[in-house]
Amino acid sequence: MEKTLINKQYGVNVIIYSEPDSGKEPLLEFIRNTQKELHINSYLIDDPDIMTAISNVVSRKIPVRIIIDGHPYDGSGSESLENLRRTGAQVNIAPERFEGDNVFDHAKYMLNEKEYIIGTMNLTDAAFKKNREYFVRGDERKIHKSLMNIFNSDWEGKRAGDHDRKYLIVSPDSQNRIFDLLRASKKLFIETEEIGDDKILLEILSSKGKKLKMILPSSISENDVKNGEELEKRGVQIRIMDANIRYMHAKMIHNKKIAFIGSQNFTSTSLMKNREVGLIVKKGRDKKVFMEKFNEDWKNSTEFKKWNRTKK
Repeated sequence: MEKTLINKQYGVNVIIYSEPDSGKEPLLEFIRNTQKELHINSYLIDDPDIMTAISNVVSRKIPVRIIIDGHPYDGSGSESLENLRRTGAQVNIAPERFEGDNVFDHAKYMLNEKEYIIGTMNLTDAAFKKNREYFVRGDERKIHKSLMNIFNSDWEGKRAGDHDRKYLIVSPDSQNRIFDLLRASKKLFIETEEIGDDKILLEILSSKGKKLKMILPSSISENDVKNGEELEKRGVQIRIMDANIRYMHAKMIHNKKIAFIGSQNFTSTSLMKNREVGLIVKKGRDKKVFMEKFNEDWKNSTEFKKWNRTKK
Protein backbone atom coordinates (compact mmCIF):
# COMPACT_ATOMS: atom_id res chain seq x y z
CA MET A 1 0.00 0.00 0.00
CA GLU A 2 1.14 3.52 -0.72
CA LYS A 3 -0.21 6.96 -0.01
CA THR A 4 0.71 10.21 -1.71
CA LEU A 5 1.05 13.18 0.58
CA ILE A 6 1.12 16.80 -0.55
CA ASN A 7 3.37 18.64 1.88
CA LYS A 8 2.16 22.24 1.77
CA GLN A 9 5.37 23.70 3.16
CA TYR A 10 7.56 22.05 0.54
CA GLY A 11 5.03 21.94 -2.29
CA VAL A 12 6.30 18.51 -3.36
CA ASN A 13 4.95 14.99 -3.51
CA VAL A 14 6.08 12.58 -0.82
CA ILE A 15 5.15 8.94 -1.29
CA ILE A 16 4.78 6.84 1.86
CA TYR A 17 5.08 3.06 1.66
CA SER A 18 4.45 0.30 4.17
CA GLU A 19 5.87 -3.20 4.19
CA PRO A 20 5.15 -5.99 3.55
CA ASP A 21 2.22 -4.42 1.63
CA SER A 22 4.27 -2.58 -0.99
CA GLY A 23 6.92 -5.23 -1.59
CA LYS A 24 10.31 -4.41 -3.07
CA GLU A 25 9.14 -3.08 -6.45
CA PRO A 26 9.11 0.61 -5.39
CA LEU A 27 12.78 0.35 -4.39
CA LEU A 28 13.69 -1.59 -7.53
CA GLU A 29 11.96 1.07 -9.61
CA PHE A 30 13.88 3.81 -7.79
CA ILE A 31 17.18 2.03 -8.53
CA ARG A 32 16.24 1.31 -12.16
CA ASN A 33 15.23 4.94 -12.78
CA THR A 34 18.65 6.25 -11.73
CA GLN A 35 20.21 8.20 -14.60
CA LYS A 36 23.40 9.79 -13.24
CA GLU A 37 24.41 8.51 -9.79
CA LEU A 38 23.22 6.20 -7.02
CA HIS A 39 24.26 6.28 -3.36
CA ILE A 40 23.10 3.72 -0.77
CA ASN A 41 23.74 3.54 2.96
CA SER A 42 22.19 0.41 4.46
CA TYR A 43 23.01 -1.63 7.54
CA LEU A 44 22.27 -4.89 5.70
CA ILE A 45 21.98 -5.60 1.96
CA ASP A 46 21.50 -9.16 0.75
CA ASP A 47 18.26 -9.27 -1.24
CA PRO A 48 19.09 -10.87 -4.64
CA ASP A 49 16.74 -8.63 -6.62
CA ILE A 50 18.22 -5.49 -5.07
CA MET A 51 21.72 -6.76 -5.85
CA THR A 52 20.76 -7.46 -9.47
CA ALA A 53 19.21 -4.01 -9.84
CA ILE A 54 22.42 -2.42 -8.52
CA SER A 55 24.50 -4.49 -10.93
CA ASN A 56 22.30 -3.39 -13.83
CA VAL A 57 22.80 0.28 -12.95
CA VAL A 58 26.58 -0.27 -12.86
CA SER A 59 26.40 -1.96 -16.28
CA ARG A 60 24.97 1.30 -17.67
CA LYS A 61 28.21 3.06 -16.64
CA ILE A 62 26.44 4.94 -13.84
CA PRO A 63 28.51 5.50 -10.66
CA VAL A 64 27.14 3.55 -7.68
CA ARG A 65 28.52 4.00 -4.15
CA ILE A 66 27.42 1.89 -1.19
CA ILE A 67 28.22 2.22 2.53
CA ILE A 68 27.51 -0.78 4.77
CA ASP A 69 28.18 -1.68 8.37
CA GLY A 70 31.28 -3.83 8.71
CA HIS A 71 30.11 -5.96 11.64
CA PRO A 72 26.31 -6.34 11.67
CA TYR A 73 24.66 -8.41 14.40
CA ASP A 74 24.32 -11.49 12.19
CA GLY A 75 28.05 -11.63 11.39
CA SER A 76 27.49 -11.26 7.65
CA GLY A 77 29.79 -8.26 7.13
CA SER A 78 32.58 -9.89 5.10
CA GLU A 79 30.22 -11.92 2.93
CA SER A 80 27.99 -8.89 2.22
CA LEU A 81 31.00 -6.80 1.30
CA GLU A 82 32.20 -9.45 -1.15
CA ASN A 83 28.79 -9.91 -2.74
CA LEU A 84 28.20 -6.19 -3.12
CA ARG A 85 31.58 -5.65 -4.74
CA ARG A 86 30.71 -8.33 -7.28
CA THR A 87 27.97 -5.99 -8.55
CA GLY A 88 30.69 -3.60 -9.70
CA ALA A 89 29.62 -0.88 -7.27
CA GLN A 90 32.12 1.01 -5.16
CA VAL A 91 31.64 -0.25 -1.60
CA ASN A 92 32.99 1.21 1.62
CA ILE A 93 32.75 0.04 5.20
CA ALA A 94 31.30 2.73 7.46
CA PRO A 95 33.68 5.19 9.17
CA GLU A 96 35.69 3.80 12.04
CA ARG A 97 33.70 5.70 14.66
CA PHE A 98 30.64 3.61 13.70
CA GLU A 99 32.56 0.32 13.77
CA GLY A 100 33.44 0.05 17.47
CA ASP A 101 32.03 -2.31 20.09
CA ASN A 102 28.23 -2.10 20.04
CA VAL A 103 28.28 0.92 17.72
CA PHE A 104 26.93 0.59 14.17
CA ASP A 105 26.17 2.30 10.91
CA HIS A 106 22.49 1.43 11.17
CA ALA A 107 21.17 3.93 8.58
CA LYS A 108 18.71 2.94 5.85
CA TYR A 109 18.56 5.46 3.02
CA MET A 110 19.45 5.89 -0.64
CA LEU A 111 19.48 8.75 -3.12
CA ASN A 112 20.02 9.25 -6.81
CA GLU A 113 20.48 12.49 -8.75
CA LYS A 114 16.94 13.75 -7.96
CA GLU A 115 15.19 11.73 -5.26
CA TYR A 116 15.77 10.04 -1.92
CA ILE A 117 14.35 7.15 0.06
CA ILE A 118 14.50 7.08 3.87
CA GLY A 119 13.10 4.14 5.79
CA THR A 120 13.08 1.68 8.63
CA MET A 121 13.99 -1.39 6.59
CA ASN A 122 17.20 -3.16 5.72
CA LEU A 123 17.53 -4.30 2.11
CA THR A 124 16.82 -7.94 2.96
CA ASP A 125 14.21 -10.47 1.89
CA ALA A 126 12.58 -10.43 5.35
CA ALA A 127 12.04 -6.68 5.19
CA PHE A 128 9.72 -7.05 2.19
CA LYS A 129 7.93 -10.27 3.18
CA LYS A 130 7.74 -10.61 6.96
CA ASN A 131 8.34 -7.28 8.67
CA ARG A 132 6.32 -4.18 9.41
CA GLU A 133 8.38 -1.42 7.82
CA TYR A 134 7.87 2.08 6.44
CA PHE A 135 9.76 4.20 3.97
CA VAL A 136 9.34 7.58 2.31
CA ARG A 137 10.29 8.62 -1.22
CA GLY A 138 10.70 12.32 -1.93
CA ASP A 139 12.53 14.96 -3.93
CA GLU A 140 12.71 18.01 -1.65
CA ARG A 141 15.99 19.69 -2.55
CA LYS A 142 17.14 20.71 0.93
CA ILE A 143 16.63 17.21 2.29
CA HIS A 144 18.39 15.72 -0.75
CA LYS A 145 21.32 18.12 -0.30
CA SER A 146 21.60 17.30 3.40
CA LEU A 147 21.54 13.54 2.73
CA MET A 148 24.20 13.98 0.06
CA ASN A 149 26.37 15.86 2.55
CA ILE A 150 25.98 13.09 5.13
CA PHE A 151 26.77 10.38 2.60
CA ASN A 152 29.83 12.16 1.19
CA SER A 153 31.16 12.87 4.68
CA ASP A 154 30.77 9.23 5.74
CA TRP A 155 32.27 8.05 2.46
CA GLU A 156 35.35 10.17 3.14
CA GLY A 157 35.44 9.38 6.87
CA LYS A 158 34.78 12.99 7.86
CA ARG A 159 32.31 14.61 10.24
CA ALA A 160 29.08 15.59 8.53
CA GLY A 161 28.24 18.65 10.63
CA ASP A 162 24.68 19.94 10.96
CA HIS A 163 23.86 20.85 7.37
CA ASP A 164 20.20 21.95 7.21
CA ARG A 165 18.50 19.24 9.27
CA LYS A 166 15.14 20.84 9.96
CA TYR A 167 13.22 17.74 8.91
CA LEU A 168 15.97 15.14 9.13
CA ILE A 169 16.79 13.59 12.50
CA VAL A 170 20.30 12.18 12.37
CA SER A 171 22.39 10.19 14.86
CA PRO A 172 24.85 10.55 16.48
CA ASP A 173 23.22 12.99 18.90
CA SER A 174 19.56 12.67 17.86
CA GLN A 175 18.43 12.14 21.44
CA ASN A 176 17.17 15.68 22.09
CA ARG A 177 15.27 15.90 18.79
CA ILE A 178 13.46 12.63 19.50
CA PHE A 179 12.75 13.66 23.10
CA ASP A 180 11.36 17.04 21.99
CA LEU A 181 9.04 15.32 19.53
CA LEU A 182 7.77 12.95 22.21
CA ARG A 183 7.32 15.69 24.82
CA ALA A 184 5.40 17.94 22.42
CA SER A 185 2.88 15.22 21.53
CA LYS A 186 -0.43 15.09 23.37
CA LYS A 187 -1.27 11.66 21.99
CA LEU A 188 1.30 9.17 20.75
CA PHE A 189 1.20 6.05 18.62
CA ILE A 190 4.52 4.21 18.44
CA GLU A 191 5.73 1.09 16.66
CA THR A 192 9.24 0.13 17.69
CA GLU A 193 11.52 -2.89 17.88
CA GLU A 194 12.81 -1.95 21.34
CA ILE A 195 11.82 0.14 24.36
CA GLY A 196 15.47 0.72 25.17
CA ASP A 197 17.39 1.69 28.26
CA ASP A 198 17.48 5.49 28.29
CA LYS A 199 16.14 6.77 31.61
CA ILE A 200 14.99 10.13 30.25
CA LEU A 201 13.20 8.45 27.36
CA LEU A 202 11.47 6.00 29.70
CA GLU A 203 10.32 8.85 31.92
CA ILE A 204 8.91 10.76 28.94
CA LEU A 205 7.03 7.66 27.77
CA SER A 206 5.74 7.02 31.30
CA SER A 207 4.48 10.59 31.59
CA LYS A 208 2.15 10.06 28.62
CA GLY A 209 0.18 7.39 30.49
CA LYS A 210 -2.94 6.20 28.66
CA LYS A 211 -2.34 8.76 25.88
CA LEU A 212 0.44 6.55 24.56
CA LYS A 213 -0.20 3.38 22.56
CA MET A 214 2.84 1.27 21.70
CA ILE A 215 3.34 -1.92 19.69
CA LEU A 216 6.43 -4.09 20.26
CA PRO A 217 7.62 -7.41 18.80
CA SER A 218 7.32 -10.68 20.70
CA SER A 219 11.13 -10.93 20.63
CA ILE A 220 11.72 -8.10 23.12
CA SER A 221 14.44 -8.61 25.73
CA GLU A 222 13.85 -9.34 29.40
CA ASN A 223 14.93 -5.77 30.14
CA ASP A 224 12.28 -4.46 27.75
CA VAL A 225 9.70 -6.69 29.44
CA LYS A 226 10.56 -5.12 32.81
CA ASN A 227 10.39 -1.62 31.34
CA GLY A 228 7.09 -2.52 29.69
CA GLU A 229 5.69 -3.58 33.06
CA GLU A 230 6.68 -0.22 34.56
CA LEU A 231 5.19 1.72 31.66
CA GLU A 232 1.96 -0.26 31.95
CA LYS A 233 1.72 0.65 35.65
CA ARG A 234 1.72 4.30 34.55
CA GLY A 235 -1.19 3.67 32.19
CA VAL A 236 0.69 3.25 28.92
CA GLN A 237 -1.18 0.92 26.55
CA ILE A 238 1.17 -1.72 25.12
CA ARG A 239 0.52 -4.56 22.72
CA ILE A 240 2.80 -7.30 21.44
CA MET A 241 2.96 -8.35 17.82
CA ASP A 242 3.60 -12.08 17.40
CA ALA A 243 6.61 -12.50 15.12
CA ASN A 244 4.78 -15.37 13.40
CA ILE A 245 2.16 -12.88 12.24
CA ARG A 246 4.51 -9.99 11.43
CA TYR A 247 7.86 -8.96 12.83
CA MET A 248 7.70 -5.43 14.28
CA HIS A 249 10.90 -3.92 12.90
CA ALA A 250 9.42 -0.45 12.26
CA LYS A 251 10.55 2.67 14.06
CA MET A 252 7.55 4.97 13.78
CA ILE A 253 6.26 7.81 15.98
CA HIS A 254 2.89 9.36 15.15
CA ASN A 255 0.98 12.09 16.98
CA LYS A 256 -1.84 12.69 14.44
CA LYS A 257 -0.16 15.93 13.28
CA ILE A 258 3.25 14.72 12.23
CA ALA A 259 5.03 11.40 11.99
CA PHE A 260 8.62 10.28 12.30
CA ILE A 261 10.12 7.26 10.60
CA GLY A 262 13.76 6.27 10.52
CA SER A 263 16.41 3.78 11.50
CA GLN A 264 16.60 4.88 15.15
CA ASN A 265 15.72 2.43 17.90
CA PHE A 266 14.98 3.72 21.40
CA THR A 267 18.41 2.83 22.81
CA SER A 268 21.08 5.25 24.02
CA THR A 269 23.56 3.80 21.52
CA SER A 270 21.18 4.25 18.60
CA LEU A 271 20.33 7.82 19.54
CA MET A 272 23.77 9.03 20.62
CA LYS A 273 26.48 6.95 18.90
CA ASN A 274 25.29 5.12 15.78
CA ARG A 275 24.85 6.52 12.31
CA GLU A 276 21.08 6.71 11.97
CA VAL A 277 18.83 8.71 9.65
CA GLY A 278 15.14 9.54 10.05
CA LEU A 279 12.62 12.01 8.66
CA ILE A 280 9.81 14.07 10.14
CA VAL A 281 6.79 13.86 7.85
CA LYS A 282 4.30 16.72 8.04
CA LYS A 283 1.08 15.11 6.98
CA GLY A 284 -1.05 18.09 5.95
CA ARG A 285 -4.63 17.01 5.23
CA ASP A 286 -3.98 13.28 5.01
CA LYS A 287 -4.13 11.88 8.53
CA LYS A 288 -4.62 8.23 7.54
CA VAL A 289 -1.21 7.25 6.20
CA PHE A 290 0.33 5.71 9.30
CA MET A 291 -2.81 5.25 11.42
CA GLU A 292 -4.28 2.71 9.00
CA LYS A 293 -1.30 0.41 9.50
CA PHE A 294 -1.05 1.14 13.23
CA ASN A 295 -4.72 0.28 13.77
CA GLU A 296 -4.33 -2.89 11.71
CA ASP A 297 -1.32 -3.93 13.78
CA TRP A 298 -3.04 -2.98 17.04
CA LYS A 299 -5.95 -5.25 16.12
CA ASN A 300 -3.60 -8.13 15.25
CA SER A 301 -1.48 -7.90 18.40
CA THR A 302 -1.95 -9.07 21.99
CA GLU A 303 -2.32 -7.02 25.16
CA PHE A 304 1.03 -6.82 26.91
CA LYS A 305 -0.31 -8.03 30.24
CA LYS A 306 -1.96 -11.07 28.69
CA TRP A 307 1.12 -11.88 26.59
CA ASN A 308 3.42 -11.44 29.59
CA ARG A 309 1.27 -13.71 31.75
CA THR A 310 1.37 -16.55 29.20
CA LYS A 311 5.09 -16.02 28.69
CA LYS A 312 5.76 -16.58 32.37
